[in-house]
Amino acid sequence: MLTTDPLLARHVLSVVAAVGRAAREPASDDELRRAWRSAGAVLVGADSAARVADLVLPPRTEVWVVGRDDEQAATAAWSSRLRAAVTTLPDGAPDLAAALAGPGPGSGRAEVVALVGGSGGVGASTLAAGLAVTAARDGRRVLLLDTDVLGGGLDVLLGAEHLAGWRWSRFAAARGHLGDLGGQLPRCDGVDVLAVDRAAHDGAVLQADQLAAVLGSALASHDLVVVDLPRTTGPAHDEVLRRAGTVLLLVRADVRGVAGAEACRRELAPRCRDLRVVVRTGRGLRLDPGLVADALDLTLAGVLEEEAGLPVAAERGDPPGHAPRSALGRLCAGLLHAREAVA
Repeated sequence: MLTTDPLLARHVLSVVAAVGRAAREPASDDELRRAWRSAGAVLVGADSAARVADLVLPPRTEVWVVGRDDEQAATAAWSSRLRAAVTTLPDGAPDLAAALAGPGPGSGRAEVVALVGGSGGVGASTLAAGLAVTAARDGRRVLLLDTDVLGGGLDVLLGAEHLAGWRWSRFAAARGHLGDLGGQLPRCDGVDVLAVDRAAHDGAVLQADQLAAVLGSALASHDLVVVDLPRTTGPAHDEVLRRAGTVLLLVRADVRGVAGAEACRRELAPRCRDLRVVVRTGRGLRLDPGLVADALDLTLAGVLEEEAGLPVAAERGDPPGHAPRSALGRLCAGLLHAREAVA
């Protein structure tokens, strides 16, 4: 815990004590650096956020910027810079308590992989579904999150649109820790799917608290969370970008694809820990994948080759990644293996 505000410190310590945790306050910058690496969670008072930012500490999860209820705007302003969740006290005490009461780092929390299309129709949703199906086939417990409320729905892509289960509309008022959602969601090919409820859309958008509650709960119950992000991400998606071990930007191998992806790269790079590129090749997409990655100044994670049978398989209801030996199946297996090697 880091704050010089006595009233805020009392609020924070009461929450910490209520969940049976202990807090310590680093006395120096060196001690803060050590605590930053080892602490189960870091609670930074809004009054001390500038000090932490000036230290340029490495990205980590379980960081909260905490302020008073009457300084919400000033507290929220630090979220992107510190890649932290935000709450104000005492009103936000239940949410903070739920987060601190959950399992800490290294206690089985899920890995998060997020995907973004650098241009429309490039296949990011297909790759997200393929990763989820491939990981589930390997025995992992997987949650596939659809966060693009204007998209067609990942449940349709998986052939799960007619399966019973909760969609995003059931989580409109979600806050704090929700427990294991697996039994409540549609399940297809071993993948739990949380998709948009098209019948109850009503122009709604995902809210930050809503998405944070679902994601935070999934971290405790699943092995892998795959998140399909919209091209234009808002404040609600900061929690995903903050927690994601890797964000994959899918880019068409042509000049227009690279130009569109560059705009996405500028938006995403400051908000995530590890942004990599997957290059989509095929007819009319002639740029070398290595050149595409170099043009964007990003690491090349893989190449998604054109697969003529994929649309036909989708019409049959075969989920992406269903065939392990297909181009998509091989790419997904390679991406997951690379993540395991890093971990």
